[in-house]
Amino acid sequence: MGGAGANPYQMALRAQRLFGRIAFSVAPAVAAGVIAGAHLDSVGKGAIVAVAVLGASLAFERDRLPLHLMPLATIVVRLMVPLVGIGLALAVFAFAGSSVDVWDMLVPLAGAWCVIAFAAILTSRFEVSRQVRVAVIGTPGLAIGLAFELESAGIRSYRVVGWLAPEPPAAQPDKGPRWLGPFADVRSVVEENSIELIVHANSVGPGEDGPHLSRLDIFESIAESCLDLSVRMIEAGQLYEDLLGHVPLGQSNAAWFQYLLHPRYRAGSPVSKRIFDIVVGAAMLIVFSPVLLVCAVAVKLTDGGPIFYRQRRVGEGGREFELIKLRSMTVTSEPDGAQWAQDADDRITTVGAVMRRLHIDEMPQLWNILRGDMTIVGPRPERRELIVNLERHLPYYDRRHLVKPGLAGWAQACCGYGGSEQGSSWKLCHDLFYLKHRSVYFDFLILIENFRVSLAGVQFGLDAPQEQFIVGNVSDLS
Repeated sequence: MGGAGANPYQMALRAQRLFGRIAFSVAPAVAAGVIAGAHLDSVGKGAIVAVAVLGASLAFERDRLPLHLMPLATIVVRLMVPLVGIGLALAVFAFAGSSVDVWDMLVPLAGAWCVIAFAAILTSRFEVSRQVRVAVIGTPGLAIGLAFELESAGIRSYRVVGWLAPEPPAAQPDKGPRWLGPFADVRSVVEENSIELIVHANSVGPGEDGPHLSRLDIFESIAESCLDLSVRMIEAGQLYEDLLGHVPLGQSNAAWFQYLLHPRYRAGSPVSKRIFDIVVGAAMLIVFSPVLLVCAVAVKLTDGGPIFYRQRRVGEGGREFELIKLRSMTVTSEPDGAQWAQDADDRITTVGAVMRRLHIDEMPQLWNILRGDMTIVGPRPERRELIVNLERHLPYYDRRHLVKPGLAGWAQACCGYGGSEQGSSWKLCHDLFYLKHRSVYFDFLILIENFRVSLAGVQFGLDAPQEQFIVGNVSDLS
């Protein structure tokens, strides 16, 4: 391949951001504005519509949230943006004393939606044609694991080309990431392989590239070798957060929590979250009351046992509360103490299987939400007996209790039911991400995605990667 100056991929990162901004923000706004201006025979009103739609897009399409991992929420947001924008424009017209019929705005709205649909098709093709080529400084396992997760998440805009290590493996893989060369030759590796993004572990231990390389060693070497090139560099943990929406435990240490201690960190208003819980919780309870009544009767008729299942769970600050569910298992489901539920669990009743598939058995927890024990969106609460063992084996598991547990959650949308220690570690990666990025707006998006997962009947179907891709050698990072 050619040198760095001729590398067609070197602008891929910038091109993807620019393309996305034009396709989903500028183009729909311009389309709505032009159509509105022509329909209303007023250039000024068309400009107001365009600015309002563009402003709505900037407000709702937030880069720090992984919309690309939330298909249903993405559709809702992108349909909502022109709707909100045109609503703002109508408010401006009304304030200015200019009478504009709401029905006159249907054509600009439809035009903006058509542009968004066309942009989605173009973006899908553009992601494949202008992939960001990635090289990993670290173990082959890190490169293979990153490639695996990108493929599993359906992210086609990044391609892991390979990794840097002292010597090639005994046999180069036929496809997927490959050995690119030693770390000492990083400049030539970048130029020869058209690398645009370097991803590095927190540290590279002895045996990976000679002596132990600390985070500072890696920074200094890359700065000395590649600072004049168009290549960019990011820590593996940050890339996982940005692209995959979770915090990899194997690439994180206690320093990760310094973000939560930063003076500029804002976790969202607890007052607005409580209002969100009460409004949404009460509305859901009213809507689902007939379904809950039918299911309650069905549970009672199945075996004559109790309708509700009450269980002590650990909530915010480690405090216990009594969680309420519709009983979906037999009365004698845990004769030997707490145990994980499993796929095709023979303890689940016929009615319980239907309720669990649609997550109806969890709906009585809306009462826990209205009482203040839980929230609409947050980490799922666990039992004390299981938590004791999880805290022994999983770093930072207790940090989940910094916030109230939720009926829905980011981990549920991405991972389904944990069902094991490995599954719980996979969910913890996502719970930590939520801890950092939580807000009422994110809660709204997560609730939409949990609705999609519930309709799909996903409970055990979202498998975790192999354990080394989640946990890694955490002791080396302390």
